[in-house]
Amino acid sequence: MASIDRELYEYILVNSSNITTKWFTAKCDFDSPFYSNNLNPEIDKVLKEQHALTISTVAYAFLEEEHGFQEQLLIWAETVAQSRIEHNIPIHDVIKALNKTRETIWLFVENFAFAHHDDLLNTVVLKWSRLFNTAFDQLIHSFSERYYYLSNNRLNAQQALINELSVPVIPILESVGVLPIVGDIDTFRSRLLLESVPNTCVEMNIDKLFIDISSVTFMDTMVANELFRLIDVLQLLGIKTVLSGIRPEVAQTSIQLGVNFGNISTFSSLKQALLRTGVYTTSGTSKK
Repeated sequence: MASIDRELYEYILVNSSNITTKWFTAKCDFDSPFYSNNLNPEIDKVLKEQHALTISTVAYAFLEEEHGFQEQLLIWAETVAQSRIEHNIPIHDVIKALNKTRETIWLFVENFAFAHHDDLLNTVVLKWSRLFNTAFDQLIHSFSERYYYLSNNRLNAQQALINELSVPVIPILESVGVLPIVGDIDTFRSRLLLESVPNTCVEMNIDKLFIDISSVTFMDTMVANELFRLIDVLQLLGIKTVLSGIRPEVAQTSIQLGVNFGNISTFSSLKQALLRTGVYTTSGTSKK
């Protein structure tokens, strides 16, 4: 039976382009624009190359060489998952396309079986069905696993960038920096401020930090306490802090809440803070 298995394997490979052509004819019915309506010839080129890789990977399963199949499977999963992540293709669209590939390849397996009907036992065809469907199930599982890993890495990288942009310490002069805080401060962001700002200031050799809260529209005791904690940590590190941009409504709310900024240098605007502390002169030049 090993010889007929190899004949099937070679038959699938020889007909790879025909299988792909048949699949391309059917893909116009897909919902995903990436598959159905994409007019970019480069996308079609990628799809044809990767479809051929899918066919050769599945065909390998008929040889029942588990080690070789697993090696091919890893290459396939990495290639296809990386491509779909780069093009932002939803995973359900990919699985739908794979299922159509499963259906198309099996039609050619049936054609091969019919052509060798007199020489084949039902047990052989049943074995092929088992090998084929098991292989395809492994393809979908491996792809989903790799897709999740890569998309999760991308999300983590994007979140890290968002976090970095949400607490940007901007050096304006040697040893002088500005921390503009934009938007509301929640529990997560306050923790992020406390964790990242001191480390960033030390890395940048900043010994004076202007914290500008002119874009903070809401101040409650939690926000005030988190600011005090941040300032205390910075002062313990020898970093002098100046608070600027307290809006009138924020100042009024702070007084009503009993928040005391008396021990902190405060200014109505960042410009005023820079001028009053002597970092810049009225001519716009630095005193440093």
